[in-house]
Amino acid sequence: MKNKLLCVNLPCYSTIQDFVENDYQYNPALGLLALTEYATMFGFESYVKDFNYNEVNYDELFEFIESKGITVIGFTSYTENLNIMFKFMRMIKSYNRDIVLVVGGPHATLRPDEVIKNRNVDYVIPNDGESTLLELLVYLEKGEEIISPNNITGLIYKEDGKKIMNESRNGVTDLNLLPVINRTRVEIDRYRSIVSVYTSKGCPAKCIYCSASAISGAKYRMRDIRNVFLECQVIYNQVNSDTDKLYFIDDTFTVNKQRVNEFCDLHTSYEHKMAWSCESRVDVMTKELVDKIGNSNCFSIQFGVESGNQEVLDNINKDIQLEHLKKIVKHIGKYKIGVFLSLMLGHYSDTEETMQQTMDLVEEMVDVNPNVEYGISINTPFPGTYQYEHAEELGIEIMDQNYSHYNLVTPVIRTKNFNEELLHEMYVKANSMKGAK
Repeated sequence: MKNKLLCVNLPCYSTIQDFVENDYQYNPALGLLALTEYATMFGFESYVKDFNYNEVNYDELFEFIESKGITVIGFTSYTENLNIMFKFMRMIKSYNRDIVLVVGGPHATLRPDEVIKNRNVDYVIPNDGESTLLELLVYLEKGEEIISPNNITGLIYKEDGKKIMNESRNGVTDLNLLPVINRTRVEIDRYRSIVSVYTSKGCPAKCIYCSASAISGAKYRMRDIRNVFLECQVIYNQVNSDTDKLYFIDDTFTVNKQRVNEFCDLHTSYEHKMAWSCESRVDVMTKELVDKIGNSNCFSIQFGVESGNQEVLDNINKDIQLEHLKKIVKHIGKYKIGVFLSLMLGHYSDTEETMQQTMDLVEEMVDVNPNVEYGISINTPFPGTYQYEHAEELGIEIMDQNYSHYNLVTPVIRTKNFNEELLHEMYVKANSMKGAK
């Protein structure tokens, strides 16, 4: 019987109350959509369930599994939802022990040992999962006559209770070979105004608080921008007319200026109807690039600023200059483009004074450009980041090992300059200011 794959995304909290109450935009996990599209391309029937937007009704889920003949379930694991995932897996195995459970995603990449040791996990696939998952499905379908588990590069599994970790698999080098995501696999009518799109993997930066390079690779891999624009056209023809915006979720969409210029030209010359937004690094932005973007129906740019103190920025390897940020934010004010600044409190070299400077900076930016909004979170040392692996060296004391608290709003660290109580007080103060989001 042909193996049938169900890919599952679980919330990072115990319920989806936040999504319901705060009217979050519907954007199911792109990684799972990409994996199901890839598996389908090779003949494996595949489905997606994203429980960030639907409460888990196990009776309905088991009925779905039964009706579709699901034999393999894949999960995206995050540090903060690890316990939720393990509970979900217990329910699946209680229903049918024979269903194969496979885990990928950020936490499986950063801490595969923590995942594979769980009794309900059958396989772990770190890093890019397309090829490894495909070979695993072939093995589960055809057996060792075609391929054996120990020959599947990138696979981690158990044999007689012992962990087997195969040789690591290199990431996908040519992203253009992957199929364009088909969003009709999910409830496409639930999209509101914004559709997320990824155009690259990896990040060339080395910020000590970020795990992007550890998860997706230090090498920055980009899709051909014409391939990206094709997906934008597909999206326009799939969604309803109220869904009129695109959001490029790459860590830094603008790192390659020529590529951005080409996208702006395509968007303008083909009169694409959907406005767009992106994340960017301040250091790669120039006034000329802002002008190009500002004339191509861009409605928002997000910058990861992280601190209002230059010394703190230098210490965390955030290669930006605050004076340059101020000039760019002011120049963007010439256009009807929203600016969203992301910042954090509680870096290892932060003090109460430098955290106050972070608050002062965002108030200054709001004065400079009335279209500025910002979000201020709490620095959290996720496993795999430099600051987690070198916490003692940096003077960080991790006070809480409960991953469910690694949510960017709960203090889990202290240093010689602040404790959890002060960090919480500063966080509350920062998010009570006008313009916070």
